[in-house]
Amino acid sequence: MIRPESAQINQGELEIGGLKATELVKQFGSPLYVVDEATVRRNCKAYTDTLKVHYPNSQVVFAGKAQLHVGLLNILAQENLGVDVVSGGELYTALKSKISKDKIIFHGNNKSIDELTMAINEGICVVVDNASETETLGKLAQTLGKTVNVLFRLKPEIEAHTHDYIKTGHIDSKFGIDKRELLDVLKLAQGFSSLNILGLHSHIGSQIFDIIPFEDLADIMVGHLCTIRTALGLTLPVLNLGGGWGIQYTEKDDPLAVSDYLIRMVNRLKQACDANHYPQPKLMLEPGRSIVGNAGVTLYTIGTVKVIPGVKQYVFIDGGMADNPRPMLYQSQYTYTLANKADQPHNETYAIAGKYCESGDVLTHSALLPKAQVGDVMAVFGTGAYNYSMASNYNRCCKPAVVAVNQGQARVLVRRETLDDLVRCDEIA
Repeated sequence: MIRPESAQINQGELEIGGLKATELVKQFGSPLYVVDEATVRRNCKAYTDTLKVHYPNSQVVFAGKAQLHVGLLNILAQENLGVDVVSGGELYTALKSKISKDKIIFHGNNKSIDELTMAINEGICVVVDNASETETLGKLAQTLGKTVNVLFRLKPEIEAHTHDYIKTGHIDSKFGIDKRELLDVLKLAQGFSSLNILGLHSHIGSQIFDIIPFEDLADIMVGHLCTIRTALGLTLPVLNLGGGWGIQYTEKDDPLAVSDYLIRMVNRLKQACDANHYPQPKLMLEPGRSIVGNAGVTLYTIGTVKVIPGVKQYVFIDGGMADNPRPMLYQSQYTYTLANKADQPHNETYAIAGKYCESGDVLTHSALLPKAQVGDVMAVFGTGAYNYSMASNYNRCCKPAVVAVNQGQARVLVRRETLDDLVRCDEIA
C-alpha cells in the first residue's frame, strides 16, 4: 500500500482522513507533514494482533528514529506499543509521552555519561553496544545505587539486501558486539551486581523485503542463547530481533504483508527453541518504517515551473532536501501526484526540485504528473518515516508542522517553526 488507508479522490481532489489536501495547506501552510491516524493504528494492529495469536509473549517496540514526537507516541501508547530511543533527546521526548517507562528501550553505540545517567535514574532498559559501555554502565549504576536492565546487541553477520548505508547486521557494522567477544562481554557484565542481564538484541537493516534473513536471524540468535546457557549457565528470558521490514514506496516495491512475515519469523523462532530445548523467550520487535511510513504524506506548493526546451521540465516546490534528505542520501524513490488534479492523466514528466541552495536538491528527476502550474499542491506519499526526523534548518528555513488527520478532523502534533525559533539559541549582542 503506497497511500494512507484514508486517502481517496473526491471530486478530482486528494483527500486524507476525510479532509482535502488543498484545505490542509490553506489552514496549516506548506510544506506540511500529514499523518493519517487510521493508518498508524492499522499498522500497529498488524503487529500486535498477529503476535497475540502466534506468539503472545511479545512486545512491539516502535523504532523512534523513524518519527518521534510526543503526539505520535501518545497514539502508539494507546495501541500498546513501546518505543526504542537512540539519544538523550529521544529519551526525554519518550519520557514526556504516555508510553510507560518499562516499554522504553535505550539504544546507541556511543551513549554519553549524561544519557546513561538519565536512563539509569528513570529505570530504562539499556541496549549495550560494546565491552567498554558494559564497564561504564556497570560502574555508573553502582555509583548511583541502581540496578539497570540490559540487553546486549550482537552482530548476527547476516547480509540483508538493502542500501549499504542501512545495513546493520554485518561484521564490519559500527553497531554491536562481535560474536567472538560475546561471552567475554557477558562475563564482564556478570561481575556487576548493578547489571541485570535480560537477553540479546540484534538488527540486520532496514527496508528489507526478503523474509529469509529474518528466519535465519531467529535460528542464529537462538543458537547464541544456547551457547550462553552452556558456557555461562544463563538462560536469558528476552530476545529482541529488531526491525527493518520494508514498505511500498512505488509500484515496483512488493513487500510481504506484515502478518505473513511475522508468522514465518515466529514459527522459525519456536522451531529453533524446540529443537534446542530452550524455553521460548519473550520476543521484542522494533518496527519503525512499517508503522508510520505509509501513514505519512508531505504536501508542498509549486512556486515555479521551469521548462528547458528539449531537455527537462522542472517544478520547484517550497520545500526539498531540508524536509526530505532521503533521495540525496539513499537515492530513495517516492510516488507523487498533484493533490488538486489527482484525477487527471499523469502524462507529463517533471524533475521535482526544492528551494535550497544546492544543485543536488532534487527529489526526483523523473515524475509523471498532470500538467503542473504555479500554485498547485503536490503530494508525496510514503513520507511518514525519516522525513520529519531527519529534517534540518538548512538555509535557515523553518521546519514544517506535523498534522494528524482522522475522520474529518485535523490536529497539530508539532507546530510549524517560526523565524523566532531559528534565532532562539543564538547569542545576540
